[in-house]
Amino acid sequence: MKTLQTIKFIFAALIFSVLAACSSGTDTSTTTAAPGTGRVSLLITDGPTNDFDQINVTVESISFLCEDDNDDEDEVNPLEGDDDGCREVVLFEETRVINLLALRNYSDLLSTTTVPAYTYSKIRLHVSRVELVRFDINGVVYWTKDAKLSSKKIDLSTQGSFEVVEGGYLAIELDMDANRAIQVVETGNGKFIFRPVIFVNILGVEDLKLVILQNRKVLSTDTGFQLCELDDVEVNDECLALLTSANTVVQDDQIDVVIPPAGLEDNDIVTVLGKLGYGSIDALHIVIAADAAEPQKLALFAGMATSPVAVDDSFTMETDDSDNNIVAPGTLLTATLATSARVFDKYGMVVTSDNIKDGSDVDVFGLADPDLVAPATVKAAFAIFDNDDLELNFSGVIVTIIDTVITVEIDNGSSTTFECADINDARILLLGSAGSSSTSEDIAIDQLLVGMSVDVYGEDEGLSCLTADTVLVTALP
Repeated sequence: MKTLQTIKFIFAALIFSVLAACSSGTDTSTTTAAPGTGRVSLLITDGPTNDFDQINVTVESISFLCEDDNDDEDEVNPLEGDDDGCREVVLFEETRVINLLALRNYSDLLSTTTVPAYTYSKIRLHVSRVELVRFDINGVVYWTKDAKLSSKKIDLSTQGSFEVVEGGYLAIELDMDANRAIQVVETGNGKFIFRPVIFVNILGVEDLKLVILQNRKVLSTDTGFQLCELDDVEVNDECLALLTSANTVVQDDQIDVVIPPAGLEDNDIVTVLGKLGYGSIDALHIVIAADAAEPQKLALFAGMATSPVAVDDSFTMETDDSDNNIVAPGTLLTATLATSARVFDKYGMVVTSDNIKDGSDVDVFGLADPDLVAPATVKAAFAIFDNDDLELNFSGVIVTIIDTVITVEIDNGSSTTFECADINDARILLLGSAGSSSTSEDIAIDQLLVGMSVDVYGEDEGLSCLTADTVLVTALP
């Protein structure tokens, strides 16, 4: 569970420049980039896994590499001019520990910054540690282990290059797939291996997951309001401009009263469910916190639904979020959707409550009863759900490739079996190394070869072959 104090501050000190101009009272346009530059938002997300309760990745920096640059030494400040052509451009440089498993249904926005307009070929991550954590039934850590990193420097490549155009805006999502990145089989000395299974998605608005923000509302604008840090006393360059519309729902701290967005008062502490657009944030749902003198009971609860939504708009859930020790993983709660509550998929589409089923991943923001110390029920302001199941997979060596179908030979120790997969719609990643870097490169079907070692992930649709959505090439012939 994440209380209002510990809920992820998506835009805290890591935002190097704001999404919108905040120094004037009514300007909500995006900050004007300097000549020869464009703006980039960098997000990170993850999918589910049942193997661990936390996967804590320590990221030190993220940068862009140009097509003609693989050098480690030449870094350039993206806010300073560079007359010598394109060099490595640092977007993010600050030690940050990210629990990947807290990002299943929404994204964490690491930074929005200005970079030189150029054609880039790779994204470089510096990762110093990957910590695996398991909890017992009481939510107490009983096992931790660091996964082995083949290199602390990871270079990610897409199919082809990507371009930051002058005056343009680009959103890039790094999907660090925990379920596939951590090898399930331990090595002989009891270590786990972290593989750079990180998908680079150049995003359109429809592909972006939701973001959750919590800060202080300051200064109404023509199209919304400014959102500033809790301890700021005035609008400044750390503030964000949020856009509101007739579809924005605003609820009070008891989740009873719905007010128009214009009714928000300066200095209100608000939690905002938003959607990142092309250089702006659209506020979908807003909940106002109680006055400072009142007990704080609003929180975000993450877990799995253990029942569908009943006729009284309630469902049960079991928490699995372990970001703090207020509510232990495995806590059973009953969540009831308030009259004005809405249910969203992870991309921000409003859906009916019957989409929440037994086994759905859910994030529920609402009012804990009787309190945050020992909540039994939650009056939900909004809920985010995801019904993507953990997928089937098999590993082996490709023995045939016919059109878009591969056949894989699987060594089971005492026997050999064969499985086939249709990879027509699959994302294919070639994992490897180059110098001192681990690499992850998107490749096409026609680059696959007989003899390659692969891990195949997908869904059993009742066909003769698995319908694959991901193929990881782990070794060449």
